[in-house]
Amino acid sequence: MDGSQLKHGMTQFIGTENYYRHVLSRMKYTDGVQFFAENAGGGAYWFLDIVGTELMQIQKTQPFISIKLNIIESKADIIATDGNDNILWRRSIEYTDCPEGEWSFYLIDGIMLLTREY
Repeated sequence: MDGSQLKHGMTQFIGTENYYRHVLSRMKYTDGVQFFAENAGGGAYWFLDIVGTELMQIQKTQPFISIKLNIIESKADIIATDGNDNILWRRSIEYTDCPEGEWSFYLIDGIMLLTREY
């Protein structure tokens, strides 16, 4: 899927019927996040691995985390904030086949979801 198809597909998610368990952590994620991971480029499960292993550590002291995945020219910048633009964590990835754009997620009490699913 290209970026516009992916964004359009993600608009269908306003809640979730299923929760998926991340294999490397205790994190759970929603139908919308599953859709993103399956359809973003060759698969964006690498992004879930980063959130599940690195941001879940921050979740112990920060129950609400806003996550932005910015993709420009096949490079990724992941920024986690407290929801009030206070940066908690940041990581850059040199290459990804994830479609260009800004992708937004929340991590709340161990559950990763699309902002529309909140």
